[in-house]
Amino acid sequence: MADTATEPEMTPERVFRDHAPRIYHLARRMMGNEADAEDVTQDVLLQVVRKLDTFRGDSALPTWLHRVTVNAALAQRRKRAHRDEGRLPDPLDHFDSDGRHGKPVKRWSVKPDQPVLEKEQRALIDQAIMKLPEIYRHVYVLADVEILPNADIAEMLGIGLTAVKSRLHRARLMMRDQLAPHFEEKYE
Repeated sequence: MADTATEPEMTPERVFRDHAPRIYHLARRMMGNEADAEDVTQDVLLQVVRKLDTFRGDSALPTWLHRVTVNAALAQRRKRAHRDEGRLPDPLDHFDSDGRHGKPVKRWSVKPDQPVLEKEQRALIDQAIMKLPEIYRHVYVLADVEILPNADIAEMLGIGLTAVKSRLHRARLMMRDQLAPHFEEKYE
């Protein structure tokens, strides 16, 4: 039986004084920002005030506080995710009280439709490559996609350099014919 006269009394104030910084630092690492860490720390300390008398001492107090802090941080993260789930950003947040943009507006480095168009172009080119007869496709892919020298292609495919040049020329003409309807300007 422990001598209660020599053990300091475990009070919420003592837990707060001795363990709040550790609780906060754990919450900060888990949440990634100070505001959420402060909320988690407050939740943990409120739980300590409410449930300290139920702490049985099966584990060390710091271990129990660690577990409570982790659970509170995970609950806070779920709550924030649920709250942010249905929230749309307010476009007015970008403007100051005078109605001007709060930050300088930067030009876009890419037009908004450019990634979509590039994806469509890649798909068209990939389809055209797949339609090439195999003997032309291999040379075309190695030369124009993989950017290998013709001599290396000849060696890899076991054909002469003249055959590589001839097949590559024909493959490019076939690619041009397949892609022309998508890329040539139309005259009316």
